[in-house]
Amino acid sequence: MLLPVDLRDWVGKKDLARLIVDAVEQCDLRRAVTNDRGSGSRQYPPGMMVSLLIYAYAQGVFSSRRIEQLTYENLSVRYLCGNTHPDHDTIAKFRRENGALFQDCMRAIILLGQELGMVKLGMLAVDGTRLPANANRHRFTTRNQLEQEQARVDKLIKELLKKAEAADQAPQGEEEPQELPPELADEQKRQQAIKAALERIKQREAEQEEQKEQLAQRGRKSNAGPVRMNLTDPDCGILHRKGAGTVIGFNAQIAVDVQGAGLIISNTVGAQGCDAELLHQVLEPVEGQVGQAAKEVIVDTGYESAQRAYEIEKKLGTKVIYSPRPTQGSEDPVQKKQTRAQRLVRHVRHLIKKRAESAHGQWLRRRRQTVAEGAFGFIKRTMGFERFSLRGLNKVQTEWQLVCLAFNIRKLA
Repeated sequence: MLLPVDLRDWVGKKDLARLIVDAVEQCDLRRAVTNDRGSGSRQYPPGMMVSLLIYAYAQGVFSSRRIEQLTYENLSVRYLCGNTHPDHDTIAKFRRENGALFQDCMRAIILLGQELGMVKLGMLAVDGTRLPANANRHRFTTRNQLEQEQARVDKLIKELLKKAEAADQAPQGEEEPQELPPELADEQKRQQAIKAALERIKQREAEQEEQKEQLAQRGRKSNAGPVRMNLTDPDCGILHRKGAGTVIGFNAQIAVDVQGAGLIISNTVGAQGCDAELLHQVLEPVEGQVGQAAKEVIVDTGYESAQRAYEIEKKLGTKVIYSPRPTQGSEDPVQKKQTRAQRLVRHVRHLIKKRAESAHGQWLRRRRQTVAEGAFGFIKRTMGFERFSLRGLNKVQTEWQLVCLAFNIRKLA
């Protein structure tokens, strides 16, 4: 121990940390968000910070304070960090701001998997799961409630301003100095927060009306109620799970390679409860990740939408396969007059049903249960990721990208 320590001799040759170092060396780190000014907190190499976060998430450690603690306790982490110790604030800030960097690393890992013969893109399995947000489930409000609260706050601010004006006009020379009431600043901050929340709700109401019009054009009725927003995380939604109540959180989606080793090729996060509305978001980035679009995608009945399937196949050239639910009543076009759009949807639905019932379609459906649902099982049970730590849709997307990156590293290992 009198000689300088080389941590490379202390880490096993098959340790996950060694693979992470080799994999991150293939990534383009120029998009990393760093402190260009160079002052303030100590600076760390972006490659080291990415490696630290990937290793921590792969081992089921998601808290920035716990990750900081690992830099002292875990030998593999000390090896990754060069025996330095980034503080939890630096770790959290780097994680929040580097979503684009994680996406570039994801692409590099997928290309590495292709070189190793572990990615054989052509068929994808898409699935989603509802994960809780970092939000208080009891802090939901509607537009009417916010408007009532806004009126109350406005009235209170007027009263406080009158008191402040009376204090200014009072004769000077009194023992106690006349100052503005401290409550005024707090109420003004609350007023600004309420205005911002109202703008968000109005935006969501406009989006809901647009969705209702689209459904009406397809001959369907929307069951959406009044817009409710969470004040802790305004971007999260109220998501229903069949037989498991509701989740205050986000709908996390993944597209998994069917023929290869089961690596996640693409991912996305949304606040919508309907999986079909997120299918195009998870399929569109595939061509950018691997250079070509998927030929076929297998999904479950939660993605059933002949209109969406037709749009995806027309735009991306990807065939959508799922088992349509049985329709009520007869589908005989003679019994009632149908529009051209309805006839097209009926034709697409019949085509998808034939695909799902073929021998190839049945094999894909069995394979989807193994690779897509198995990936979520690994993420939740083995890696222990069951809820988001960050708030806001963009930050949640960044964290989900990091989770999928850690999953792929475990698969490569």
